[in-house]
Amino acid sequence: MLKAKGFTLIELLIVVAIIGILAAIAVPNFLNAQIRAKWAAETANMKTIADALEMYFLDNNSYPGDHDLDEYTGSQHGLFNLTTPISYVGTLPQQEFLKQKLNSGLGSIFGDSNAYAANGRPDYEMGSGADNAGSNKIQAWSLMGYGPDADDDIGSHDPFPFGVWIKPYDATNGLLSNGDSWRIGGAFQRGCFTIGIQPGTLQKYTGGCR
Repeated sequence: MLKAKGFTLIELLIVVAIIGILAAIAVPNFLNAQIRAKWAAETANMKTIADALEMYFLDNNSYPGDHDLDEYTGSQHGLFNLTTPISYVGTLPQQEFLKQKLNSGLGSIFGDSNAYAANGRPDYEMGSGADNAGSNKIQAWSLMGYGPDADDDIGSHDPFPFGVWIKPYDATNGLLSNGDSWRIGGAFQRGCFTIGIQPGTLQKYTGGCR
């Protein structure tokens, strides 16, 4: 008669330890792959909006005004001009790292109450130099997303292209590091900006614009 054999406690502990090691390796890699995929989609979204802005400019000889996350009953909804009355883009792409509906209750957590106002949506923000008056008017635009940390790292860029500090996201600092996604276009005054390493991005505002 054969005697039934089971796993010993040592063998079970070894199996559990191996599973734990594999999970510790696989889970971070899976999460990192998700971030990279979202970043690729973020870049594609911003290019879609950028192309639509340039088509709008060809027809109107000007870019739309500012587009904020929190004001859709006032004047700060410039990107909606890309969808109606002429459809330069079917629907506005929304931020890959900020898919939830924004609300003012999150302001105390993220430190930016304007971006999380009650009527907010996770659109990309746009600063438009065409929205400025007098000598500050310049046909240039900037798109900003919150990046993988889902946090606005600069506050506001409404005065664009004057007096705005840009903090671009850089994956080499860590996939969840601080920094926002940026894309810029249009005309710029010499000396106002340092252009980032990636084409179409703004690294920082350097001052001295008149």
